[in-house]
Order: sequence, then C-alpha cells, then structure tokens
Amino acid sequence: MTAKHRPETTVLIVDDEPFFHKVLSELFGQGQCRVVTASTGEEGVRQAGRLRPDVIILDFHMPGLDGIATCKILKADQATRAIPVIILTAEESVELNQMAFEAGAQATVLKSMSHDRLMNIVDVFIQTGTSSGPS
Repeated sequence: MTAKHRPETTVLIVDDEPFFHKVLSELFGQGQCRVVTASTGEEGVRQAGRLRPDVIILDFHMPGLDGIATCKILKADQATRAIPVIILTAEESVELNQMAFEAGAQATVLKSMSHDRLMNIVDVFIQTGTSSGPS
C-alpha cells in the first residue's frame, strides 16, 4: 500500500519557502494525501498537535525555530512524539544528519532528491507508522 492508495493520509509540510509548499503539496496531493502546510516551526508544532498528521516533512533552515529545534519540541510532546519526522535540507552534512537523528528525526532528505525517492521514503514511514525517535 502506498500513499497513493491512502487518501486519509495527512502530510504536514513545514517550510518557510512558499516554493517548497507548492512543489510538495502538488507531489503529495497527486498521491491523494491530505496536505497541510506551515511556514514556521512554531506554526508546525501547533498544526502537528492539532491534526496529528501521519508524517511531518520539516525544513532544516527556517527563521525562529529551525528544523532541529522544532523536531525536539515535537518529540518531547507525548501527543506528537510518535509522528515520523523527515528533515529536508539543501546541503549534505554528516553533522546535520547526526543532529537530526539526535533530535528524533527518522530521516534527512536532500531537497534536490528525486520526487519518487522522497515519496518512497514517506511511504515507508506512513505504512509502518515508524518512529525511531526517543519515547
């Protein structure tokens, strides 16, 4: 089963760049997922608590709460800690990957990654409900 076959799936996209809201909304909308967007980490935390999405795609670089700080808040909250978090980044960095995993993210993904690969990664977390972050 993929996200294309689960219209009840909700994907929360947290990114300060409207371009990525549009691109990712179109990508996941084609898979018939419900897509919700937030432009700041603070807004993303509120939306996650209210909606309990199936997966959160979170930008690393944002003003205010960055992706790592936002992920830490999500993973510290009993209501949102089990939601898989995928952190998007424009740069490849071992240090960033380590920080993301320590914050509780399940994956880091380059923004330049193919859409099919990103969909496949999201599908794995949606199918399994996987959260390997701290409990």
